[in-house]
Amino acid sequence: MQVERQNMKTTPYWWEAAPREEPAAEPLPEKAEVVVIGSGFTGLAAALVVARSGHDVLLLEAGRLGEGASSRNGGMVGPSFHKLGIKGLKANYGETIANEILKESVGFVDFLANFLTVENISADFKQTGRFRGALRSEHYASMARELEALQKACGVKGHMVSPGEQHLETGSSLFHGGVVYELDGGLHPAKYHAGLLQTVQKAGVRIQGGTPVEDIRKENGRFLVVTPSGVVTTEKVAVCTNGYTGKALPDFRKRVLPLRSAILVTEELQPEQIERLMPQRRMYGDSRRLVAYYRTTPDNKRILFGGRASGYKDRPAHNLQILKSSMAEVYPELSKVETDYLWSGLVAYTFDHSPHIGNLGDLYYAMGYCGSGVARSTYFGTKLGYKIIGDQENGRTAFDDLPFEGKFLYSGNPWFMPGVLLWQRIADRLGL
Repeated sequence: MQVERQNMKTTPYWWEAAPREEPAAEPLPEKAEVVVIGSGFTGLAAALVVARSGHDVLLLEAGRLGEGASSRNGGMVGPSFHKLGIKGLKANYGETIANEILKESVGFVDFLANFLTVENISADFKQTGRFRGALRSEHYASMARELEALQKACGVKGHMVSPGEQHLETGSSLFHGGVVYELDGGLHPAKYHAGLLQTVQKAGVRIQGGTPVEDIRKENGRFLVVTPSGVVTTEKVAVCTNGYTGKALPDFRKRVLPLRSAILVTEELQPEQIERLMPQRRMYGDSRRLVAYYRTTPDNKRILFGGRASGYKDRPAHNLQILKSSMAEVYPELSKVETDYLWSGLVAYTFDHSPHIGNLGDLYYAMGYCGSGVARSTYFGTKLGYKIIGDQENGRTAFDDLPFEGKFLYSGNPWFMPGVLLWQRIADRLGL
């Protein structure tokens, strides 16, 4: 098993520039017009819209503000096309809805870019494009078909990279060509969260960290939100907890699969090594079943490499072994470099591989980003805010009518996922 470096940090690299502060102890208000649960990108974006419409908003967070996926992710931004692919979308929802979803998804990155500009949030955002390598020649052919279908359905910008030209995109010899999606980009997620949080606070949202929700019940047409610090009476509640949805929200918990993703960041590398391995400084991924994603840090001094963790709980030693092995497959020369940062966090998948937004049991919600949440969550949170204030025109999305379903006997404990992940690792090795 990979031995942890003595001075390796097990907190996110991103927190060096934008640390997570301990929540201040403040009295909990007894009333609010709207209560938002969760201080990630979704909750903040929703609260911003509602507050600016003139409503009194209270945002509750169980721990430190934004310490979940919003400041733990890889900072990769893309249209986040549906995990099912075009064929799966059409099979599940029909061609009309499938095309609407794809067309709306193409706009996620532009929406985020415009949002950052309008709100004057500095987050090291850059549209670099994303290279996805084909591990086998048949994967390359499949990528070409998928790109052609996406271009036809929604006009996505991209191009194929032949095996003979892939050296222009990556220093890895593992691939058989690949595809570049030109809209994708990267940012510093913790800087983005810090800037968004400041914007939301200026809009008048009351934010209470260290305040987990223990229960929500409805009495006389109003909600009672129960916390260890007291009970808040409110007219509307928005659930924006994604992979951190707890037992106090059983109707949502049984509809999402919390999966752990882990990330390492290398020691500082020589500029010529960065140039050799990632010449275009894009976001990177490949065609394996168990997703791997990698990029340079915004200062182009280190490489960040992420993928699925070893289980539901945080197991740094195991995660380091998995990530180092995966990274060495792509870039053998990185097998001996030191790891300065290693951390993990939870993402939320859904049983239909789609994000969901709407109203369930009179509670508003947006969640289930399936590991592609940076642009999605900002967009969905904004749309959710409009839904909460009754602006149906601005709140409408192509995802509104998708059924948000769980599975029989599943209550929120993904006990079966280690076996699923093991099978996917084996399938990757066997080329299935």
